Order: sequence, then structure tokens, then C-alpha cells
Amino acid sequence: RRCNLNCIHCYNNLAGGDKKARQGELTYGDYRRIIDEITEAGCLWSLFTGGEVLIRKDFLDIYTYAKQKGLLIILFTNGTLLTPTIADYLADWPPFCVEISLYGRTKETYERVTRVPGSYERCMQGIRLLVERRLPLILKTMVLSLNKHEIWDLKRFVEEELNLEFKYD
Repeated sequence: RRCNLNCIHCYNNLAGGDKKARQGELTYGDYRRIIDEITEAGCLWSLFTGGEVLIRKDFLDIYTYAKQKGLLIILFTNGTLLTPTIADYLADWPPFCVEISLYGRTKETYERVTRVPGSYERCMQGIRLLVERRLPLILKTMVLSLNKHEIWDLKRFVEEELNLEFKYD
């Protein structure tokens, strides 16, 4: 449930450094056991979400174990913690799909929602990293009072300039 952002609408955003939250999280061993149980029961796909999934230092270990067990994986992320190393890894072990939340077409709107300076540039960099590696990517947003004035411009940007699927709620 930890996240590096503090989005105005989110109920699942404990601070990234929250020690109590981190101590309450499942361990890598717990995840392995659960993945073993669900794959033995016939599960075919899994959605990894958070908070922010990439905040865990062992995320790639968990992800790799799930991939090795044959799961199709969808990742929900805010994209701000994607690095070239993580993007390269995902290109080698591709998920079924990655969905990144993009809360505004402009930096001002996006950061009014996330309440974290610099988060817009990091999100856009994460998007670029995945696009460059031709990973299956969908961009999405929530329509909020803070970003409703940019929804159609955001849709045009995603669909026409980035040539990606766009969803909104």
C-alpha cells in the first residue's frame, strides 16, 4: 500500500518510507507461496498493483517468480520509478500489459493531483522508456475536478501523438 506519490484521490498511498507499512507487507517468501498456490489451482494471470508496485526493492524478484510460474501479468504503476534497467528487464520478460496513470496533460495539473514536485517529468520518462522498448502500454486517468479541463487534450495526446490506448474513469 506504499507509494512515492500522494495523490489527492487515493486511499491506498501510505508513504514510501513508512516503516510500519513496510513491516506489515508480505515477504518474498509469502509471495512465492501465494504464487505457487494460485498457479497450482489453475490461475492464469495476475494483476500487480499498489500503492506503487515498483516501490518494493524485491519487486523484480516477485515478478520474475510469477513469470517463471507461467502467469500472464498486468502491471499498474504510476511510472515514476521506472528506470532504464527496469524497462530493459521488462523488455526481456514482458508483462501482458502495463497501465500507467497519467493525471494531466500539463505538469501543473498532474502535480496538483499527485502533490509531488517533479513527478510529471518522472512519469513521462517512464512512459518513454516503455514506448522505446515497445512494451504493451495503456495510459489511463481518473476524471477529477482538478484535471477535467484537460481530459480531451490528454486523450488526443495519448492516442494521436503516442499512438497508445487511453482509458478514463
